[in-house]
Amino acid sequence: MKPFLSLCMIVKNEEKVLQRCLDSVYGVVDEIVIVDTGSTDLTKEIALKYTNKVYDFEWTNSFADARNFAQQQATGEWILVLDADEYVDQANLKEMIDILKQTDESVEAYDVVIYNFMGVYGERVLQHRHTRIYRNSPHLRYDRAIHEQLRRVDGEYVQASQGILTVYHTGYMHQAVTEKKKHDRNAPLLEHEMKAGESVAFDYFNLGNEYLSKGEIEKALQSFIQAYQEKKDIRLSWVSYCLVQIILCLKYLQRFEDALQVITDAENLYSETADFPFLRGEIYYLQHRYDDAIEQLEYLLEHKNKYPHTIKTFEYVEYDPHMLLGHMYKHKGNLQKAMYHYSSALSFNRNSYEALYHVLQLLARVHREEEIIQFVENKQLANNELSILLILRIASVLHLEKVVQWYAPKLNDETIQHGFEIKINMLQKRYEEALQQILKSSLSHLQTYIRTGGLDLYDLLVVAFKTNELDVVRLLLHLVSEQKEKEFLLFMMNELEKTSSHEFYLLLLERTIQLKEYELFEQFGGLKDAFDRHIYMRIAHLLYEYGFIDLAIEVYRSINDLYIWDAQAFVNMIEGLTVRNEISDAIQYGMLAFSLGHKDFRLYKYVIELMKLNDMREEMKSILRKAQNIYPDSKWLMNQ
Repeated sequence: MKPFLSLCMIVKNEEKVLQRCLDSVYGVVDEIVIVDTGSTDLTKEIALKYTNKVYDFEWTNSFADARNFAQQQATGEWILVLDADEYVDQANLKEMIDILKQTDESVEAYDVVIYNFMGVYGERVLQHRHTRIYRNSPHLRYDRAIHEQLRRVDGEYVQASQGILTVYHTGYMHQAVTEKKKHDRNAPLLEHEMKAGESVAFDYFNLGNEYLSKGEIEKALQSFIQAYQEKKDIRLSWVSYCLVQIILCLKYLQRFEDALQVITDAENLYSETADFPFLRGEIYYLQHRYDDAIEQLEYLLEHKNKYPHTIKTFEYVEYDPHMLLGHMYKHKGNLQKAMYHYSSALSFNRNSYEALYHVLQLLARVHREEEIIQFVENKQLANNELSILLILRIASVLHLEKVVQWYAPKLNDETIQHGFEIKINMLQKRYEEALQQILKSSLSHLQTYIRTGGLDLYDLLVVAFKTNELDVVRLLLHLVSEQKEKEFLLFMMNELEKTSSHEFYLLLLERTIQLKEYELFEQFGGLKDAFDRHIYMRIAHLLYEYGFIDLAIEVYRSINDLYIWDAQAFVNMIEGLTVRNEISDAIQYGMLAFSLGHKDFRLYKYVIELMKLNDMREEMKSILRKAQNIYPDSKWLMNQ
């Protein structure tokens, strides 16, 4: 009997992920066709366990050529296309097959939803649609060397229907991207397509994605804008995604007003899409317009049924709004609401480092560590190796000694466990014992401790200076890869007089505060003159963040050149002086910030509220008018 559904794959050196993919479809699809483009690992051996239809194909620098060759070997009525780093849910695939069996002859292809797991542990999920199921017909073929698309032989691109199949993709996780060097592979293929010039708009869109993934934001923005301007039809699936990417680029460039304008235009086109109302709330948040952001995001959560669609990620519907609301309520001091939103985000994504970090951090403010352990157990947040490691990484950062002690022995990997045991000794201030454990560890073990979060560069520096064993610092030179990190270590050993790596210096100071090693903070603080004058402001920010408000104010006031003050310095001064009930001085610092050109929303909000408190009605109205000119859509300002 002729097969109904054929799986077609092209692979190269996929031994790490191919079995997962094939296991997810085996016994459900009727035929498996695998085309190998030059593997040198065990890929073909794994493939042959599932099918005898494994073919060699000489790579032609064209994904379309390879896919078309795979199609030629397939005998099914329909073709499913997967990559080796993807997989499906079998029940979901069976439902899709039932739909295929009832499909009208006029339908040539189906799009699927692809969930792309991002980050180190797959803690973020982005989505997009792509045509992956199509009729095995000789008049349907792929074209384009990269980002290949189905096309009829008459030259028209296939208009696919929306299917119910979900495909899960791990190829954008950090390690996979690094190992495969996808950027190096994609760039020349994209250049080839750009020269061909057949799909100019789509090429610019893909080029923008490449620039964005490499952090070249300005180039990415220009490419996305060019793509949008060159589009032939707004209904093309990539066009809405392009609009989201434009907004994200403007956000990264802090061009917030431009981003809000694009959002307004996009909402008119895609009124049932959650991406744009969420992004509006996020921009408000980044502008520190917390009251406006809260209203926007709470409306989205309360009316999410009005937004049944998402473009970039389904996390815009619940996870991301809850996280931002948690941040804002924590800032406002409403810890009960903050905990509600962080917990809601965590229930939506149990693998989220960020959500779990903030939940445990808030719990640590009011609960004993034994109660935190009980919370983790009741919520079943530590039910596998990965989740235990996640809790340990967070507990290590938060210096929850008993939590680390409780969960470290539950790890199966003894090397990783050993890294957290060293951290326990540090938390208990047993630095000599920690030192001996470090010196007995091999370089590869030390790298494992750092990679898995048990220790980091700053922990090891603290141990070195607490024990006066600077050979540990020299050992670190073999563990770091960046030249700036090496320079910083040489600076700490007095082998360099200056270093530009102020970020490493500030992180080291922060670690001494976290470990309550205040004498070491003073010792390292004596090195601040090796950096530029902005370092004083950054140190003051750090002190303020950790609650040393009076000391932070003292450092701020020691900075005579007010032109190097940033908006955060003025915000901290106003908040700190208000806490000390020095209201007039707080207002004066706000007015000084305005005279120096600062337009941070928080400055206007604080000055308006303080002037109202001091019955300075006329002065307040003047400041309010200036604020409304800068933030004309702020409902908070409208209500003053």
